[in-house]
Amino acid sequence: MLLSDISGTKVTIPYAPPDIGPNSDFQTKIFRKNREDVLSELRCLSGIPEIVRTLNPDAVYKIVFSPEGGRLPRDPAGNLKGVFYKDGKIIQHAKLRAVGPSLVKCATAVGSQILLIHIAMQLNFIEKEIHKIIEGQHDDRISEIYSGRSQYKQAMLVQDHERQSRLIENAIQTLNTGIEKTSRSLKRQIAEMPDPEPRFGDDWPLTKKRTEKAMEQMIPVEESFLACIIGIQTLAECFAAINEPQTIVVLKDNIAKLSDSGIASAAERARLVPSRGGHFPEKLLLSYLDSERSLIDNIERCQLFVDNKIDSIEIEVKPIELLEGRK
Repeated sequence: MLLSDISGTKVTIPYAPPDIGPNSDFQTKIFRKNREDVLSELRCLSGIPEIVRTLNPDAVYKIVFSPEGGRLPRDPAGNLKGVFYKDGKIIQHAKLRAVGPSLVKCATAVGSQILLIHIAMQLNFIEKEIHKIIEGQHDDRISEIYSGRSQYKQAMLVQDHERQSRLIENAIQTLNTGIEKTSRSLKRQIAEMPDPEPRFGDDWPLTKKRTEKAMEQMIPVEESFLACIIGIQTLAECFAAINEPQTIVVLKDNIAKLSDSGIASAAERARLVPSRGGHFPEKLLLSYLDSERSLIDNIERCQLFVDNKIDSIEIEVKPIELLEGRK
């Protein structure tokens, strides 16, 4: 399970790095850095040392910040209500005075990263399944998407943070351009596929000819669809890496462009294409359509984080982590 809870507007920050996909080393490094930022903020909250010193330093507890009857902003006195949990039981209550305004921002960075990686992993599953059934050379029509993915992979190797961020931003620009062009091409390609329903007067040779035409035209459709999936998946990872969750609207727009290209129609028309090695081409298109609502839901949760509409923050932590680094 990628998240302990991805419902509602709860931000959950796990103790251990979650499963964060094919580029796990890179994204895990970012997760650990973001989580450390959260811990740094917690160490600055009055009330923390008095509580954590009474707890088992090596046990994992859950700190829950959740104000009564509303969102997360501080009460008039500037306090965040906090509760320490262990094994589902309340261990300690606390009113934690915030020294700085950054706790919610730091927690949002972690929550947004995990949601975005969850999106990337959903799309990665579809990508791997498509790779199993298609082969072919990618032409200039979709080369920008693959160029953007290469730029992102190169950025992962860069140690300087500022330079890495610039490279990722360049990758984002390239990916957006490629997805825009490819989704438009995909729409035309789908429209040119033959209708799966037989027409009055069709005889067997003509039906066979329609099947052959569908098989021929399905190849560029699958390649363009795969490229868009790769592009959107890589965008999600890019946004997770740069801690700019407000860019989430771009991801939503690109998913809308892909859907508007006619994926549902392509799935219908793909019924004319015989299975290859037991794989039916319409199955993966339908798989994407089935996951689309979940993708959009996760994007909308990220947007709630951006708008600071957070019901609660849950942080899994060992007390020793909050005592380390204090002077």
